[in-house]
Amino acid sequence: MNTDMNNDMNQQSPISMNILIVEDDAIQRSGLNHIIAELYPAFSVFTASCFNEATAIIDSSKFDLFMLDINLGDGKSGLDVCSYLRRKPEHKDTPVVFITDVTNPSLDVINKYHCRYYFSKPYNSDEVVSAINNVMHGSESIPTKLQLKDIQGILFHVIPQDIIFVRSEGHHKHIFTVNGDFIVTNSTFDTLMEKPDIPLVRCHRSYYFTPSFIHSYDRANCLLMLSGVQGSIPIGRKYKTETEKYLENR
Repeated sequence: MNTDMNNDMNQQSPISMNILIVEDDAIQRSGLNHIIAELYPAFSVFTASCFNEATAIIDSSKFDLFMLDINLGDGKSGLDVCSYLRRKPEHKDTPVVFITDVTNPSLDVINKYHCRYYFSKPYNSDEVVSAINNVMHGSESIPTKLQLKDIQGILFHVIPQDIIFVRSEGHHKHIFTVNGDFIVTNSTFDTLMEKPDIPLVRCHRSYYFTPSFIHSYDRANCLLMLSGVQGSIPIGRKYKTETEKYLENR
């Protein structure tokens, strides 16, 4: 995924935070630690590989964020760690991010432990940034992530509300999101559009957009400017009336 389009969304934050990563896989633990250290140098990152290590660290320090692998593989899970820390008054409301092998984990489980966010393996630095930014900006909603496959057969996860616009390119669709862009087949895109709560609106035979990203509208030239991307996208005559309804309601 190409993240050059929107690097300004991943700016380093001057805010200092203490983060505890609980992950039994040494490579995953080291990789996540490296991502955070590189992008957020002001953060202090602690790591634990199992329930006992995690609880010992929790007992000795105060944290601003917990990132917990659900499957720890030692008879105890990240849910057990979360249950333990929630019993401590100082961590009753501390944000928790779950790391899971499941694409869409049970919302009942997430809500029970007051999880602020989650991301699924395999993940990339963009998803880590989204999780941390979600916590820092105080959003309480748990976004629904969809698993898609690009034209090279690589699986990835996307939050529908993060899609800025889509451009048709022959047998493919080029999808631009807040975290980068990727290309999928038309059939994959058609499957995406069948999902509930997809915010995309068609404005041209070759373009779809998400209304929440509307920045401005050049009515004379029928061009739509969207936040997060350079340039503009056209509005076709067939779709002009419907598109302008979203412009009036924003």
